[in-house]
Amino acid sequence: MNYSNIILFFAFYSFCGWIIEVIYRSATNKKLINPGFLFGPFVPIYGFGALFITLLHQEIYIYQIPLQFLIYAIILTAIEYVTGEIFESFFQLKLWDYSDNRFNYKGKVCLLFSTGWGILALIFANYIHPPIYSIITKFSNTEATILSAIIFAYLITDMIFSIISLKKFRENLLYLYERYSSLSNAEVQRIIKSFKRILNAFPDINLQFKFDSQINAKLKEMAGRVMIKLSENIDSILKERKPIEDEYNNIVEDILTNEEFLKLKNFYHHNSSIYEHAKIVSYISYRLCKLLNLDYVSAARGALLHDFFLYDWRNHDEPELAKDKYHGIEHPKIALENAQKHFTLNEIEKDIITKHMWPLTLIPPRYQESFIVTFTDKYVATKEFLNEFKNKQFGFKKILKILRN
Repeated sequence: MNYSNIILFFAFYSFCGWIIEVIYRSATNKKLINPGFLFGPFVPIYGFGALFITLLHQEIYIYQIPLQFLIYAIILTAIEYVTGEIFESFFQLKLWDYSDNRFNYKGKVCLLFSTGWGILALIFANYIHPPIYSIITKFSNTEATILSAIIFAYLITDMIFSIISLKKFRENLLYLYERYSSLSNAEVQRIIKSFKRILNAFPDINLQFKFDSQINAKLKEMAGRVMIKLSENIDSILKERKPIEDEYNNIVEDILTNEEFLKLKNFYHHNSSIYEHAKIVSYISYRLCKLLNLDYVSAARGALLHDFFLYDWRNHDEPELAKDKYHGIEHPKIALENAQKHFTLNEIEKDIITKHMWPLTLIPPRYQESFIVTFTDKYVATKEFLNEFKNKQFGFKKILKILRN
């Protein structure tokens, strides 16, 4: 085969792959989907795979069918694995995931698909490619050269724009993770809309692959700045604090009167009970979210339930949390379980409870309200700790004074 024929075969089989993917994915998702990495009607991995099989078949056609199958399965699985590694290394994207399949390796390859590749390669090499080969090789050298040049130019152009699009997708994704706590709903929707083609083409894409460390580093930096601004608002709220307003009381009344929740009065936090700590965090979060036109109802309720655990966290050895477990990591899950036993929670409230220990939890909060509660909880806990420390220090000085006298 000359270079012109190679390009024509590649384009033809890439186009066939695109048709297969359109039919399969559209039927699976019950809507029309343009699959693959490129904008145009080509899925290159099918083209590369087909070319590789045809070249390989010239070397192994003399072997028995079982051995041919084994060679195809091994080599095509290796190609699939390398392709997955390239996309993860260069674009930090995981385009497919076989983790739920048995006998998989790193979610990139699995026995089921490797078997399928081997069977399809046998069928392709022996029954599909021969008639296609006879059709394409009927083009004259001039016709093949012109047609292949046009197709090659198009594929290169499409490849360039697709790579730019994929890099933009990655940048937008990172930007969304970094800034969504301060973005308007309209801007969030605009960014998410830009993800549509990539997410439709690769519905199993792992959006958090390799982003956690970068995102958390930037979010932690942002958190420091936000905490300073929030602390000013929190201080003003605490200074002007009046009896809890009727609206707030109506929002959380069913929680504050729940017999199981009232047991939190019996468990110590820093210099108060868990019950009192949760009420302060809840009230301040309610006021801040109302000030920022956020979902203050969910913030108030989620914040009130964020520490719904019934044990002494300093010296615990309870059925809820064994002594060898780390309270900081485990108690959000315990609080969520307890809250769900007694109350109906929405997604924001669940996120508040499970993520309020961020950045100890690697995955950051999903909602702006969750960030507010997270920062408020840390602010209140820090003030409680410092007050407790001052009281102990004052008591120690008093004892020293008595001893000296």
